Amino acid sequence: METNPTPQTNSGTNRNLIIGIVIAIVLCCCCAITAVAGYYGYQAYVEAQKVVQDIQDFEIPTPIPGDPFDPTQPTPSFDLGNDIPEGGLADDETRLTAWFSLQIVAMISGCETPTVQGTTITVIQQPDASGVWREEWNVNCGDGTSKPFRITFTPENGFVNVSVEMPGQ
Repeated sequence: METNPTPQTNSGTNRNLIIGIVIAIVLCCCCAITAVAGYYGYQAYVEAQKVVQDIQDFEIPTPIPGDPFDPTQPTPSFDLGNDIPEGGLADDETRLTAWFSLQIVAMISGCETPTVQGTTITVIQQPDASGVWREEWNVNCGDGTSKPFRITFTPENGFVNVSVEMPGQ
């Protein structure tokens, strides 16, 4: 009895083809992931360069008030005493906080040596429904001049926040 050999399919070729397709898909996915990561990495790099440029372009205002190296400019003095201007609606502790804050703003605004003597307080807005009020402090600059500063007092959580406006705002 003679048997006819049946031709067998070549399964090795199909397996190699499937392995090749899987490798190609994995490589495409890796390329896509690398492209996306590169894109977002480049975007982060561009933003970081902008921040660095902004920092480098930042100009410090000159002259600095109280510059110890400028002999033509008087050195500002900060009044750390417990003397505070009289008047207004605030209690002593809040007025002391306002006075210290105001001295800093005054020095920046060209009032080098603000002093308590000669400084007056005028209420320009009575407390509203939320308790916020405004005062104008006419500050003696210590050189024969004075400057008005507006201060907003805002009660919050048992404390009163003090906000001093720069003159001319």
